[in-house]
Amino acid sequence: MRVAALALLAACLSGCSAYRLGGEPALRDIEVRPVRNATPRPGTHAALDQALRAALASDARLRVRAGGAPLEAEVVAFQRAGAARQADDAVLDQAFRVTLTVRCTLRSADGRRTLFRDRDFSSSGILAATGDLAGEESRLLPRLCAEVAAQVRDAAVGAW
Repeated sequence: MRVAALALLAACLSGCSAYRLGGEPALRDIEVRPVRNATPRPGTHAALDQALRAALASDARLRVRAGGAPLEAEVVAFQRAGAARQADDAVLDQAFRVTLTVRCTLRSADGRRTLFRDRDFSSSGILAATGDLAGEESRLLPRLCAEVAAQVRDAAVGAW
């Protein structure tokens, strides 16, 4: 009885020895193509390009290099909408929800396989109206870009 239990335990443990959590990504090398900006806000594409490269390079399963699978990204929306108002004023906003939306396509290097096409990734943050809104947006932008870049990285290496 004891021998059978040990044999069963050994078989179960050896069957899981090759399992790797998350698996291998479908692509190993990724080339980040120049990010396009379809919004009137200047500089958004440069911040996103930097965030994409950093997020992809942070995953040991990926290499960012020329000639890899092309990642195309376009900033399609950078929106600011009122999120809170003073109780006695229907016009003056106290806070804004800023949303960054990026559309991406990732294909294999040979172009035969598409991992995702025209997929939207977005991130939002709250911006307090304390004075210089443009300056506050500029401070919020790197965080929004980093969150979108992490979503893109996860979609590129996701095994499911």
